[in-house]
Amino acid sequence: MKILRILTNIILVILPVLCFSQSDKILISATLDSLTKNISVKQKIVFYNNTGITLDKIYLHAAANSYSNTNTVLGKRKLEDRNKTLYFSKYMDRGRINDLTIFINKRQPVFLLRDFEFYEVNLFSPLLPNDSISLDLNYNIKIPSNKITGYGFSSKGTYVLKNFFIQPLDFINSKPKLEPFTDTEFNPYRKTNYTINFYHPVGLYMDGDLTKAGENQLQGTSGDAVTMILTKNKPISFIYTINGSQTEVVIGYSINEKFKEIYYKNIKRELLFLNEKLGKLPSKLLISSKIKKDRNFIGVDDIKLLGLKEWKLFPDDVKIDLKMFQQIAYSVINQVIQVDKNKYHWIPNGLLTYYQLNYLKKYYPDTKLLGNLPKELSIIKIKPLQYFFISKVPITDRYKLGYRYIATQNYDQPISEDFLELSNINQYIISGFKSGLSFNFLSAYLGADLFENSVKKLIEEGKDREITSSDFQRILETNSQKNLAWFFQNYIVTNDRINFKIKKFYEDKYEKDTIKVRITNKTALPIPILITGEKNKKIINQKWVFSTNKDSLYSFKNGEYDRLLINKNYLFPEINDNDNLLNTEGIYKNRKKLQMKFYADVDNPNYTQIFYEPNINWNNYDKFILGLRFYNSSPFSRPFEYSFSPTYSTGTKSLTGSGALNYNYDMEEGLFRRMSMGTGYTYYHYDKNLSYKKYSGNVNLIFKKRPRSDINRTIGISFNSVEREKDPFKILEKNDYSHYNLLDLSYSHSDKRIINEWYSKTNFQHSNIFNKISTEIYFRHEYAPNKKISLRYFGGYFINNHSNSTYFDFGVDHITDYSFNYMDYLGRSATGGLFYQQYIMAEGGFKSMLDKSANKWITSLNGEIHLWKPFDLYADMGLYSNKKKSTYFIYDSGVKLNIIPEFLELYLPIQSTLGFEPAKNNYLSHIRFTFNFNLSAVVTHFRRGWY
Repeated sequence: MKILRILTNIILVILPVLCFSQSDKILISATLDSLTKNISVKQKIVFYNNTGITLDKIYLHAAANSYSNTNTVLGKRKLEDRNKTLYFSKYMDRGRINDLTIFINKRQPVFLLRDFEFYEVNLFSPLLPNDSISLDLNYNIKIPSNKITGYGFSSKGTYVLKNFFIQPLDFINSKPKLEPFTDTEFNPYRKTNYTINFYHPVGLYMDGDLTKAGENQLQGTSGDAVTMILTKNKPISFIYTINGSQTEVVIGYSINEKFKEIYYKNIKRELLFLNEKLGKLPSKLLISSKIKKDRNFIGVDDIKLLGLKEWKLFPDDVKIDLKMFQQIAYSVINQVIQVDKNKYHWIPNGLLTYYQLNYLKKYYPDTKLLGNLPKELSIIKIKPLQYFFISKVPITDRYKLGYRYIATQNYDQPISEDFLELSNINQYIISGFKSGLSFNFLSAYLGADLFENSVKKLIEEGKDREITSSDFQRILETNSQKNLAWFFQNYIVTNDRINFKIKKFYEDKYEKDTIKVRITNKTALPIPILITGEKNKKIINQKWVFSTNKDSLYSFKNGEYDRLLINKNYLFPEINDNDNLLNTEGIYKNRKKLQMKFYADVDNPNYTQIFYEPNINWNNYDKFILGLRFYNSSPFSRPFEYSFSPTYSTGTKSLTGSGALNYNYDMEEGLFRRMSMGTGYTYYHYDKNLSYKKYSGNVNLIFKKRPRSDINRTIGISFNSVEREKDPFKILEKNDYSHYNLLDLSYSHSDKRIINEWYSKTNFQHSNIFNKISTEIYFRHEYAPNKKISLRYFGGYFINNHSNSTYFDFGVDHITDYSFNYMDYLGRSATGGLFYQQYIMAEGGFKSMLDKSANKWITSLNGEIHLWKPFDLYADMGLYSNKKKSTYFIYDSGVKLNIIPEFLELYLPIQSTLGFEPAKNNYLSHIRFTFNFNLSAVVTHFRRGWY
């Protein structure tokens, strides 16, 4: 009985392993028609039921159908990514499965298509656990253009094919893994043995990520969809023997023949490095043009200026090495580590960054982030970048700078956030950069050898299954004998941003060989930190301590230090590392040195920095405004920011200027993402020799939003107190308002999607003179590539109005800007001439100079549509009413010339309430122009869709 029991136990242990190791089989015979971009396919699928349950249905994935229309998950996601290619693609450039037939034992089962991509196949009889079933498929694949995802046909007649053949889906917890194709390299498929015979026209060369068994045949086993390439030139193949095992690297895109030897040597060094870190390498690596595009090492390409000038940042061999390492390491890691890439994306992506960081440390320890640019870029024989701290920043700091920028904007997300919920930028910054920096932190805390050996153990355990976060934690804790719950159960799941500050130190009264170091943990996140004592930038002593409180006092060995540091070399991703250093001697003891810096720069953690820069502006009354601006804002948003700009007005020969204080409070809980509070002062001139002063205060509450969404909502509260110098020639006029206060309450909602963009704002304004309310709604639709139609509605109503002038009226074609918000208003008091022709899209928004205003109510509709190249057609119409007067209807129309869209534009009126305007005298005086130099608007324009 005992022997029988032992045998039974052995069978129970071995049987599941044997069942699990049983792989599906797919045999494909496919023929490419290069004229129609179609592949005719005959396919046999042998499906093994290793789910542990009886199945009456199986599911097949037709990812090619995701390219068929804009309502698929891929179509919707591409629009979220601000990619319009699929949306505007022609029928011939889209992909799909056509003419599908399925046979089981020569009988056609009933099947239906779900959600465009999934074929639900009803079996004739239940499929028992550990049994198999054979399906015969015939179908045609319409290959999509590679402009949509990088997979498909190119305009050059080459192909990168992946996810186009029909594949059986895996089951998780007895349910099919119905994951739609999203171009995120997710893998819902099962480990499969492939034999693919692919016939193609003469003049094309075929290869793939499986073993090439013949001119037209690929064979092998993979847990992912097969990637194939067809090129006009034979792909370059390098074969290496690494630690006794052979690895073939196939480069699926063209490279310059003169660099071939550089590629060979660099790839060999990269493979040796990865073999040392990860263990045995895959036998074949295919580096396709898709991988090259998606896994590009950003920041090393040459800079070209309009074809006139080119700056070479890095030598060719360095640039090739950095780009190829990212592509090679990505391919290796994603072959040897199997994970659920939606849930545990941060494991492979973080390890990619971790090993990339270590590769840079080993082979490029002295290479700077900007490469040779500071030496190459010169203006009048001056090399300005050499005076900036960023020119001294090492290339390894690229990960730190990327994370800090997003974190200080309050756009970061938890590491463990599902990949599909990460914003575009956070797919790189959080899943890659922050995760990699976090692994670097663990490596320093546990020891690099222990961490990397644990990764090798993780890879070994994951050869035949997907590994999880729990597996990684268990292996690291077993090897280190340390509790890492703080990392896996707290650190990676929270969005609390690490921020330590070393406040002060002093000698221990009772232990002379000990000093006390006070450190503030601003988020109280439990985490180990490293204290370092240095002398002349050489490490004298280091000690790990575990921080659990917001304010802690730590004992540290006394020594001849000239400074104390925490988080040296940015071991863990910290939102602000500018307060991690204390000087221990001299006049700057227990603080940092002050530095005045010309122009904003990346933060130098060794100094407290104040930036300054020239401030040059112009309006028709101050003429040239010359001065300096002093500020502390940098590319990284700070909680407290200030800006002071004393200036000199050349037009009035007097001092002018402005100043502002702003505090940003980021909120982790509740409805709002950020509360911004500010106050400011402005002193300039609004008319000839007439000055104005403006005191302002504001609070903006910015709502939280889904990270991938373009929707933004803000509640604004502002108070402005304006003092205007009276015109001495109008001193007796009652309507020359010299002092007034304004209280504004507003709510704005914007949805800046790439095809349908809209914006609305409702504003209530109170003063001691009037109360009024207004609403603005803006909609823009892109009906063809880069061709748009826009509509804007404005409605305004005076609740009460005690003003006896037009100063506070709603403007029809001009605004008085009595709140002095538009600093680019060149001639705000002009009544004629060029500056009177300046146009600001506000209130009524009419372009023709009707010289009208409304002191009761106004409603207007403004429209524009693309005409040809930089020309648009515009038309406005509206109704307005003044007290004790009739309601008037007005309209205008004309042509808009976009010189620099949204920044410099011309409006040429044609027909309006005034008549046919080109026939009017002095037509040039009827032309309007916009001038809106707003750097923040430029930044906002280019970051749309990223965060």
